[in-house]
Amino acid sequence: FAFLALALSVYEPPKPVCGKRCPASPLRRKPCLPTGGASETAADLTVLLSAGRLRDTVSDEPFLRGLPARAALLLLRRARRRAETRQPDIQARVVSELERLHGYERQRLAAVDPPADAFATLLAALADAAPEESGRRVLRHLFYHLGRWIYLMDACDDLKDDAESGAYNPVAARFGLTDGQWTPEARGLAGETAALSRWEMASAVALLPEAPALPVIENIVLQGLPFVEARVLAGTWKTRNRRARDERPV
Repeated sequence: FAFLALALSVYEPPKPVCGKRCPASPLRRKPCLPTGGASETAADLTVLLSAGRLRDTVSDEPFLRGLPARAALLLLRRARRRAETRQPDIQARVVSELERLHGYERQRLAAVDPPADAFATLLAALADAAPEESGRRVLRHLFYHLGRWIYLMDACDDLKDDAESGAYNPVAARFGLTDGQWTPEARGLAGETAALSRWEMASAVALLPEAPALPVIENIVLQGLPFVEARVLAGTWKTRNRRARDERPV
């Protein structure tokens, strides 16, 4: 969602840096950008998606196991209502596409593209917050393929865990990977479809206007995503993150 806020910000006038205190540093002022616009829109989508996921958990889990999700929904209630008021069109798209996604999951659909398209279409809706139609077209393409890439990488990263728990995994269902282990063919095809979305993102980034956030966006799409993708497909992403946490100095 920070990336979405950055991408939306390239179509906004530059904002002056200000100094404010925050919960993480209440005694010292920190340089920051004023809230509003892109950051508020991305935050609204964060709340709407989180609430949708929590409602899904409540409906799927037994009462006791669903209690944490019920409590989190209560805590999010005010923020969710504000987000729904500010973003009614996005809220409608979130509900529609999440329901479509959950339908595929309930069917345990043996395909990747339909559920990935549902999540991608959901993220693409955020492009409607851009002030110009030309910007909306570019961002819609960027956000769509970002959503598709995220959904695919999440499924690939959870391959082993989902095989152990019996949870639905679209990649496993598509390629018949019942034991959570890759076959060379499945790994190659997953890599090709993920790379396709990255290339589409890169083509959209090339059309973004010059802005302070543009070098960060380029770094994420052209360097960060391939780095993550290679390790997810190799099965070393979670291991690497655990090792990094263990080695972090106290």
